[in-house]
Amino acid sequence: MNGVISLSEQQFKIIQATAEAAYPAECCGLLAGNILAENHIVKRVIPSPNIVADQAKDRFEIDPQIHINLELELRGSLDQIIGHYHSHPDHPPVPSETDLKMAYGPILIWLIAAVDKGKFVDLKAHQINETKQHFEEIALRITPA
Repeated sequence: MNGVISLSEQQFKIIQATAEAAYPAECCGLLAGNILAENHIVKRVIPSPNIVADQAKDRFEIDPQIHINLELELRGSLDQIIGHYHSHPDHPPVPSETDLKMAYGPILIWLIAAVDKGKFVDLKAHQINETKQHFEEIALRITPA
């Protein structure tokens, strides 16, 4: 698994801003686009409220209605949900044990934003391996808007 995920500078800034705004809780959202071979191309970043933000600072759950609405919107198009993003407040942008337990689809990309003391510091992309036993980092490409 040596894929790459591409997103625009504008999409990157949306993730950065939502990660900082959610601090000290985790932010989250969906990534819509398409997959060509092992290249994941983000066409849209769809922020979601973290519906468990008040229960724990180290968990996220995307609003199911946002997920359903996006699935309905994408029907009949070439685009699909290709991943999601969330932040790790005061932790590095690597998948946690909780992330591993939540992972269910090997094609989905996990973008994780590190936020330190309220300031965005890094963004990394990960994909679960075929055995679903660990994540592998994949290349992240930021393209001009």
